[in-house]
Amino acid sequence: MNQALVRELFDLIDVMPIVDVHTHVNWKTGTAANIGELLSYHYYTELTNSADFQGGEFPFDDPKELTRVILPKLDLIRNTVQYDWLMTISEELLNLDRAAWYAENWDMIYDHSVDVMSAPDWREEVIAQSNIVRVFLTNQYDDDLEGLDKSFYSPCLRTEPLILWVPDPIERKKLGDFLGRPIRTIEDFRAAIDKIFDKFVAHGMGYAAMSIPANFQTDHVLDEDAVALMEKMIAGNPLDFQDLRAWQAFAMNCVADACRKYGKPFHLMIGVDRDAYNQGVPSGTDLFNSVNSMRGYDYLFNTYWDVRFPTAVLSDTTGLELTASAWIRHNVYPSGHWWYSNQPTDIARELRRRLDVVPHNKSIGYFSDAYYLEFILPKFRMYKFELALALAERMERSLVHPNMALFTMDDALEVAEELLLDNPITILGIEGIEF
Repeated sequence: MNQALVRELFDLIDVMPIVDVHTHVNWKTGTAANIGELLSYHYYTELTNSADFQGGEFPFDDPKELTRVILPKLDLIRNTVQYDWLMTISEELLNLDRAAWYAENWDMIYDHSVDVMSAPDWREEVIAQSNIVRVFLTNQYDDDLEGLDKSFYSPCLRTEPLILWVPDPIERKKLGDFLGRPIRTIEDFRAAIDKIFDKFVAHGMGYAAMSIPANFQTDHVLDEDAVALMEKMIAGNPLDFQDLRAWQAFAMNCVADACRKYGKPFHLMIGVDRDAYNQGVPSGTDLFNSVNSMRGYDYLFNTYWDVRFPTAVLSDTTGLELTASAWIRHNVYPSGHWWYSNQPTDIARELRRRLDVVPHNKSIGYFSDAYYLEFILPKFRMYKFELALALAERMERSLVHPNMALFTMDDALEVAEELLLDNPITILGIEGIEF
């Protein structure tokens, strides 16, 4: 590593503003109220539960008590990147030295966090210090979006309720309540999707999104077959495995139809296995399946050739598939480094894969997946450092590689700006960003 070159690149990349294309931030609050809320982020509860098992039982309803319980366990995870994120928040946002983080000091840390984070301008301070210019949200179709600041937040529709949950009569009733009439036909179902898209577009919609189970299959489903499936649901008869797969394929096509109609991307997050760990904490029970293939999306990508599919995956093998898919498909765009891949080792590998073979205008560099605005700064710092490292290596390789043209500092910064700003803005159709 050429430390001086990496440092110079990182410093230049770090001042670039942040467009965060996938978060779970609550737009009505944005920031946390205290350190206990930050420690409730599932990374900390699941890691400390793994390091010092307590049956997944944490006092989530009491942030001060949660701080008392978790903080002494943090020493067990000090080797992790998640601990590094927390220390960056502590030092750069809370003005609290990492040396203060010892077990007996938990109450001082909590009280200090309340004092700092209760300031009336805390949210604006976090945004300004982090240099965040746009945040994409994760929203259910019936979320209240009135009053949302469209110049800063972009609501994004989670489609699992439409694609996976409609066979559940409770979920079907909720969808009918939103539509204003019961969901009894596929015409009702399509009308509900249209009403949802109308609502989201009116509030500055970013995209439709889905966290998709491993080995999902897309396919053509005839309307008459979908009618039979809906009639079976209405009659209260359970759908078998093949029925469920057919309904999910049909519903995904309906969502893709709406994306085409409204000109919105469909962000796919592929390969999660839910509830794999019975003793896990909330949001800490899921893993991924390495025996998972993107070939199940051939029908979707081929049929909806005019819909943009930003795509994130979980496993190493699927990462290579995503790179290859973006290599040949005009409408597939590698998007960020999701969940278990959101750490330096996997970011470094996938970043180099994409830089080597994916057209430079197609990759969306990073998203934080953050639940609070405070996490955006340290997470993007992690990515920006790995990006600086990869670009510095590329500059040095170009000096000796027999096939490469000289890759200069200006070239490196152009690539960084494309990954972090230009590509997200273009691929997702973001308007109104100034930087």
